[in-house]
Amino acid sequence: MSSAHERLSNFEALYENESERMRHLSVIQAVAKHIGAPLDEVERLHGIVLKKYKTSAKIKDYLPILVSRRVEYLLHVRRKNNPHRMHQDSSGR
Repeated sequence: MSSAHERLSNFEALYENESERMRHLSVIQAVAKHIGAPLDEVERLHGIVLKKYKTSAKIKDYLPILVSRRVEYLLHVRRKNNPHRMHQDSSGR
């Protein structure tokens, strides 16, 4: 398991400034609430997708919405393929 310091370093590498970080964190919270998934799971998946998308993005202003849509899709597919997992994750079991 990664330490809090490693996670902080990963976040610092993902975001160019505090404003960008706050935009993404807002989207992460909205996706978690909308989908009903644990915040840490959405945050982890968002980071993975963001890192992938950032390498080829020409206009980075749209990344929060593009990444959030992909994360929602991936979580939807996961829920569809394993409906009990999302319920267990949400309840903390």
